[in-house]
Amino acid sequence: MQCRILLFALLFLLCMRMQAQTPLIDSLEQRIYAATSDKARLKAILDLCEEHRSLDRDTMDYYSVQAKELAEKVGDKNSRDLADLAFANMYFRWGWIDSALFYIEPVLDRNPVDDPSTRELHFKLARQKALYYGGRSRFSEALVVLYRLVADAEKYNDTLTVGANMNTIGSISLARSAPRVALDWFFRTLAYSTNDARYASVMAAVYANMSDAYNQLNKPDSAEYFSEKAVDLFRQQQNLSGLAVSLQKQSVIYTKSKKFDKAESALKEMIEVRKQTKDGAMWVDDNISLIDFYIETGQIDKAIQFCKESLLQGNMYDTTGPGGKVFSNNINHRLQYYEVLARCYKAAGKMDLYQRTLEDIITAKDSFYLANSAEAVAEMQTKYEVQKKENTIVQQKLDLTRKNVLFYSTVGGLLFVGILFFVLFTGYRRREKLKMQLMLEKEKDIAVKAVARAEENERKRIAADLHDNLGAYAASIASNLDLIKTEGRNVQEAVALQELQNNSKAIVSQLGDTIWALNKDELTLTAISDRLKIFANRIRPSYPHIDIEIEEKITNDISLSPTQAFHLFQVIQEAVVNALKHSGGSFVRILLESDQSWEISITDNGQGMQEEKEKTAGGNGLLNMISRSTVSGWDIEWIPAVPSGTSVVITPAGS
Repeated sequence: MQCRILLFALLFLLCMRMQAQTPLIDSLEQRIYAATSDKARLKAILDLCEEHRSLDRDTMDYYSVQAKELAEKVGDKNSRDLADLAFANMYFRWGWIDSALFYIEPVLDRNPVDDPSTRELHFKLARQKALYYGGRSRFSEALVVLYRLVADAEKYNDTLTVGANMNTIGSISLARSAPRVALDWFFRTLAYSTNDARYASVMAAVYANMSDAYNQLNKPDSAEYFSEKAVDLFRQQQNLSGLAVSLQKQSVIYTKSKKFDKAESALKEMIEVRKQTKDGAMWVDDNISLIDFYIETGQIDKAIQFCKESLLQGNMYDTTGPGGKVFSNNINHRLQYYEVLARCYKAAGKMDLYQRTLEDIITAKDSFYLANSAEAVAEMQTKYEVQKKENTIVQQKLDLTRKNVLFYSTVGGLLFVGILFFVLFTGYRRREKLKMQLMLEKEKDIAVKAVARAEENERKRIAADLHDNLGAYAASIASNLDLIKTEGRNVQEAVALQELQNNSKAIVSQLGDTIWALNKDELTLTAISDRLKIFANRIRPSYPHIDIEIEEKITNDISLSPTQAFHLFQVIQEAVVNALKHSGGSFVRILLESDQSWEISITDNGQGMQEEKEKTAGGNGLLNMISRSTVSGWDIEWIPAVPSGTSVVITPAGS
């Protein structure tokens, strides 16, 4: 009987591993099985470990250990170093970044770049080290390695290494929300493209990153084009991890373009790809991601149907039935489907089904608790019966000690069962409370996102109305006023006409600035600086005796919301106009600085502000500056400049 169970378990594991194979991995494993010597087996295992991005983690564990053992037994230095690299990549796959870095450092030291026999391995090791740093978002350390790697690869004419690592530098720019900088690196990578078949893997990654960059720049057509190219190449390369990530990003692009059918198809394919490398619990997470997509896109009926199909119960091992159904018998997995099904019914307004599903959740939780408790009690009962039989044997030998042993054993067993019951019950209550908190937080998050989307739509509508209506009328007024001549009019009429012309141009200018801010999803300090340059060019003719300078010291380009950007632009503009009109100086300098935080100063060399009360004595301008800064969460100060003049300094509050 035990042999049959063991055979069944081995066959089951074999089937699971076979399911996880791509044709490439399957052929590499066949080479391992067909190896007739330890050296041949080691070579085949090392080749398989090169595909670590597409191996499931358990397989990577198994073969990295095998590689280490065989390399120590029959391998040369290069094989031992490759086995160490495989072991470091195994740590990386499990998310143990520090262990991976610790393991790879001495291997990198043993393979210098200036030695032709170790150069290729050095490039491979250094690249993995950079990727490990990136895995912990330690981008500065990753870039140090990558820049050095690109320089060395260019020195030795290794175009494959140059391209791969330029692409990685670009991906770090993407992570830092600098898509234009990232695109420069990607185009440089494409320029290194060769006929080498190995460069196809680089091209796949480049296309995926370009898709992401264009998506950040709100260019959906380009994003979709490069996304499709990336997915096709990852399929050809049989790179499962790259394909899964690209499909997930592709679904986001399709959703943004309202191509919901394609987005759904991409999500479904992503789930199928990930099934080849992850366990059942992860399938549940991916399935729930698809259900969330249905909910977000208003396809509630599809979400409900998918939940119902996922809640099927039956014989998991019966593969003869039609349809290839997947059964969910695990009570913990079923709980997750029930919870998301309740959300679907609530969103659809089917409150009776929502109530019934909540009852099913309670029943399932009770079943889960009782199953665990029953299992624990059964285990304790078994231990108790064994102890009782042993006591019976002792009783036959020592009748006087039987009662004491039985008594203490019974009390101890009951006490242990009581403690175990209390621990299980306490843990159950704690988990339920945590789940309820998470559900409430998730609902709050959904509500906040819904409000944000509504505000975004309203902002875009207002911008369009301003441009199409008020903007058109204001421009028409300004144009018509220019046609009215001042000749032959009295002084009062001429002054009034000139004032109308100035006011109409100011209206057009203010509308332009407002529409500029409202039309963007977010604005960077660089974009605000560019707008300030336009403003400076517009106002210089009115103050020809005053120099207006705009200086940028922007290391990290901070992004602001449209409302904050508009307030910031208005505060700076008011400060500049005040300096031009009232300071009596000969120059005004605008300085924009940004690294970990940001600071903007507007400095003149005029007479300065003599008293604090001057901040509120000149009308509403300064009060508006203070009000806008307070609403946006900034500090604003008027500081005497050296040797003369005033500096208006704007910083985030508390910085």
